[in-house]
Amino acid sequence: MLNNFFRLLIVLCCAGGTAHAQLTKETVRQHIRELLQTVTDNYVYPAIAKKAKQYVLTLQEKGAYDTIQKGERLAAALTRDLQAITHDLHLRVFYSPTVLPKQENSNGPSPEEIEGFKQMLKGANYGIKEKSVLEGNIGYLNITMFAPLDFCADSLTAAVQAVINTDALIIDLRECGGSMDPDAIPFFSGYFFDRPTHLNDLYFRNTGDTTQYWSYGWVPGKKYGNKPIYILTSGRTFSGAEEIAYDYKNLKRAILVGEQTKGGANPGGDMRVNDHFGVFVPNGCAINPITKTNWEGVGVTPDTVISAMKALHKAQLMAVQHLWQQANTPEKKKSLQEALTAIQKAAPVYKQVQFTLKGFEKAKEVFVAGSFNGWTPEQTPMLRKGKEWVAVAEAPVGKLAYKFFVDGEWILDPAHTQTESDGRYTNSVKQVQ
Repeated sequence: MLNNFFRLLIVLCCAGGTAHAQLTKETVRQHIRELLQTVTDNYVYPAIAKKAKQYVLTLQEKGAYDTIQKGERLAAALTRDLQAITHDLHLRVFYSPTVLPKQENSNGPSPEEIEGFKQMLKGANYGIKEKSVLEGNIGYLNITMFAPLDFCADSLTAAVQAVINTDALIIDLRECGGSMDPDAIPFFSGYFFDRPTHLNDLYFRNTGDTTQYWSYGWVPGKKYGNKPIYILTSGRTFSGAEEIAYDYKNLKRAILVGEQTKGGANPGGDMRVNDHFGVFVPNGCAINPITKTNWEGVGVTPDTVISAMKALHKAQLMAVQHLWQQANTPEKKKSLQEALTAIQKAAPVYKQVQFTLKGFEKAKEVFVAGSFNGWTPEQTPMLRKGKEWVAVAEAPVGKLAYKFFVDGEWILDPAHTQTESDGRYTNSVKQVQ
């Protein structure tokens, strides 16, 4: 059954915006006081929570929040300042224009709320962005999230079964932000281990208990067996997606290709602060049974480090080359050599692209992000040159979607009117030739 953490998530995902009053200096102080109490009462590391509280209070006394009048801006500022001390990217403050449900309500989400949440997940195909078979009989799964198992089990099973007869598998987690359910990853992993395998442990402050998580011994359909697996990572790979990368790397079950991951290993859930503010509080930490530690704050280092946008092509080459080396008949070697040649000929072409943003002379930090860097702003900072902000980055030839990230806010390129929607967001678009 969905708990109250999920109920807050459902409200945030499915509720429409409503008009709301501007914040005053007094209400800002009240929100901050209640937020800090929630964090210090629940954050997994009490000593760090105490330091973060003192830091925010010091900023408050200096007037750092006095001019903030919008809930979204206050949430963004508090998220930034709490993370400055905790370095915990899971710790996030959020604002809801609609009244958040009280957590003591034991009735749980209404049928309408659950259905709205389910439709949202369905619109994203429960996190399965793509399932296909690539040149050389290489399976490819692109997973952007692991939804609650009650909703996504059939989709995960169908995705794996679609590539079950391939000779090697690429699991693309470059856009994956994590898991909504601690059982989703053990279920998914059940397809890639012959027997139940100890993946990860989770310790939680509120109970003092540590729970072990093992891959499922039985899963619907066929298992993938011991065939090679390659996992693609990027600077956006986060939380549960990082767990898969970390677990499989340490169990020597997969080869990681791509970029250092984001670095979030502390699980938790959304907690209600008051009617309109909430916070995702990490109240636990992951403990790997092999390393006895985790990837918090440091991320997971790939076995083969390469730009995320080049990782798929690299993994394809690696997979086919490995299969060619293992092939035991001339016919198989010939077939794989032909596949390797085709992959090499289809290698993407990249060009240097300059991004320019005029004005914004008072901005403190400006980044550009888009399809060329996995929408990871910190990878491409812009430098102030005269009256412009400028950055140069490598991008593949073809259509490029992008936005500027100015002091924590996404903006379209004012100098280019061409835009395109990806279903959720509208982005600036240019052609790289």
